[in-house]
Amino acid sequence: MSFEKALREMIRRELSSQLGPLQKSVLQLERGLSSLQTLREVTAQLAPLLGERGRQVALRHVQAQAPVPRTPPAARAPAAAAPRAKAAPAAPAASSAERLCAVKGCKRPSRSKGYCSAHYQKLRLLIRTNRRPADWVDDASPQSALEVKLPRGRAGAKELKEAAPATPREPPKPKAWVRKKGNAGMVSLH
Repeated sequence: MSFEKALREMIRRELSSQLGPLQKSVLQLERGLSSLQTLREVTAQLAPLLGERGRQVALRHVQAQAPVPRTPPAARAPAAAAPRAKAAPAAPAASSAERLCAVKGCKRPSRSKGYCSAHYQKLRLLIRTNRRPADWVDDASPQSALEVKLPRGRAGAKELKEAAPATPREPPKPKAWVRKKGNAGMVSLH
């Protein structure tokens, strides 16, 4: 056996040992995809029995199978460069499961207590600083609360300081204690 044959055999064995697990994974994926296709066919056959929900599932199944046409980048460039005519703003799609934020003018969907994530954080801040307006209630109906503009920077700090009740501050509690020689008790270092 020549050196070249021995080298080729060694490379072939190394490649087969490294690619073996990959080939097994690809075969398992192919089997899984064929069973997935079978499930889709069964779902399409049972869709009429399920009523409206079944029709939605079947429609999604048909849309998933339809290939999406891809336009080359050269064909997209002129359309992007062309001036667009001003169209009326599209109304947000608010399905029965998805409501809009409770703050007037906000187009984002509600996430918690009727508010979008940004306005929910503002609600938490308003509650924490005792500045919650009367119309910012929990589980508010969509587009029912007025937007609140909070002062920022020095003006905000000044407003918070004025709003805080004036309570006398206690002296700080000692943080360290030591036992001195001859004393029975502990003595504060502060």
